[in-house]
Amino acid sequence: MATFIPKQTRKERDQITIRLDRDVLQTLEHYCRYLDSGRDYVINQCLTFIFRKDKAFTMWLAQQEIPSSPAIAVATEEPPPKTPSRKEKNGAVQGQLAIQERYQNDPTYRR
Repeated sequence: MATFIPKQTRKERDQITIRLDRDVLQTLEHYCRYLDSGRDYVINQCLTFIFRKDKAFTMWLAQQEIPSSPAIAVATEEPPPKTPSRKEKNGAVQGQLAIQERYQNDPTYRR
């Protein structure tokens, strides 16, 4: 199964101190072990993910004339078109079959 956060690459970093709820910290530790990565990397990737997904935030940055970082710039790209899932495809086929069956049994329907 693919993860949301890719493996770590080294970049220049600044240090900060934060306080987290204990349950969040425990989950963070588990996730770090799962990815075989440090806390700083996982937190950085989580924040980058949120910054990219928050369209209102990227719009606010633009309104404030604050240049966005390359990590956030990806958010302005259009997402690829969604392909229907197998379930959706099957539902569409079933719907088409139901319509065909209804018309085949309808004596007033002309072909």
